[in-house]
Amino acid sequence: MADEEDLEPLLKYAREGCVGLSVVVVVAEMKAGPDATFAEMTAALLSVVGTLIDRGAVPGDLVDGEPCFVAWQGSKSEILGRLACEIKTLGEIPATGEVCWIHDPAATEADRGRV
Repeated sequence: MADEEDLEPLLKYAREGCVGLSVVVVVAEMKAGPDATFAEMTAALLSVVGTLIDRGAVPGDLVDGEPCFVAWQGSKSEILGRLACEIKTLGEIPATGEVCWIHDPAATEADRGRV
């Protein structure tokens, strides 16, 4: 699991808006180490995303319309399985805008209630 101090900025960004995977990859790289293989980096990325899911942030897609973020549906293992398949298909660790974005939809709902 990534250190809590590494996850806090990601969670803050996910509550304020959508976080691209390249930002999450930075935390995964710290976890996997500088000489990590593609498989090790993928595992580290899935681990970090899994922890973010545990904390309320979820992968999803940015779309035109309202809402502009649509969370991927399914259990945590289904979502992580989908992410793993998308990364494998891509053939490289994703950059921002590729595969998905990370967001905390509950934070958005809470913010709407305060407006």
